Amino acid sequence: MTNNNRKKPKITTFKLNKNFNKTLDNIIASGIALEVGLGKYSCHIITKNDKAKYKFITCMQTKKTFIGYAKILKDLKREEISVLMSDLEDNVSEKNNVYFEMGRYETKHYENAVCVDLNSAYLQAMYNLSLITDETKAWIETNLTKKERLVAVGMLAKQKEILEFHKGKITVDHKEVSKHRFVFNAIIQEVSRVMHEVQSHFMEDFIAYWVDGIYLKNEWIAIDVKMMFEAAGFPCKIEHLTDFRSKFNFTYMDYSYYKDGQFKILNIPVKEVQESMRKNLVSSINSKRVEQRLDAIDTTSYFEKSKFYSQADLFD
Repeated sequence: MTNNNRKKPKITTFKLNKNFNKTLDNIIASGIALEVGLGKYSCHIITKNDKAKYKFITCMQTKKTFIGYAKILKDLKREEISVLMSDLEDNVSEKNNVYFEMGRYETKHYENAVCVDLNSAYLQAMYNLSLITDETKAWIETNLTKKERLVAVGMLAKQKEILEFHKGKITVDHKEVSKHRFVFNAIIQEVSRVMHEVQSHFMEDFIAYWVDGIYLKNEWIAIDVKMMFEAAGFPCKIEHLTDFRSKFNFTYMDYSYYKDGQFKILNIPVKEVQESMRKNLVSSINSKRVEQRLDAIDTTSYFEKSKFYSQADLFD
């Protein structure tokens, strides 16, 4: 008798919340053989004996989010973009991701300022790069909320820590990285490219940009900035801000303001200061290692791997 008619193991889905750790500890303590996948927005437990799978997801991952993600994956398989996909995979490096830039490191107060904010920046970047079709873009814009859109695109960058347990002990530990992470990095770099291009034309009035929003102290040039973004293929909107304050705090810039009566605050790290602190730390460690006749840390490879953070990691 063949196994062709055997049913696939049922996947049971739960909400990922603070009780997950307790549940996981209890199952590990039972001693049964397990595979555990740990990500920031989803986790899974597979029992090795009966192959039962238990999936834990956050409330942001709705069924529509997965449908949007599936549509993106389908578009990425199109034959007409195979050369583009190969080129991106060969040439896009995650270490080149940039998420922010600042003007002068100074403490200032402006009664009025503006933020020109890109609409669905990452989705639009995918479209501009010809990675998704008109139909997919329209479906995602129509059916998904802002958070759902961000997660659907961000799932391209996901990675999980995979652990295998036997009798309560870890026997295997490795990372499972999405094969499409390079696509997400290409999206980030396309957005940062246009942000930097626009910034360079308005340096006198530039305060900072953070991911997909550029802050300017002169509200009268907002229309010019908006037109430049739109000419580059990025629809955007102008947000008027009041009581805008910037404060230099040595390791980061602190920006606060009111938008539509709501108080907002943004902290952006000062790269040069943090880089200097990192180098001093490594230098101190190396001096101790030399005293103990240990090899010094290779600072070149260390700093290539170091990042202030990766937005891609938000979707692990």
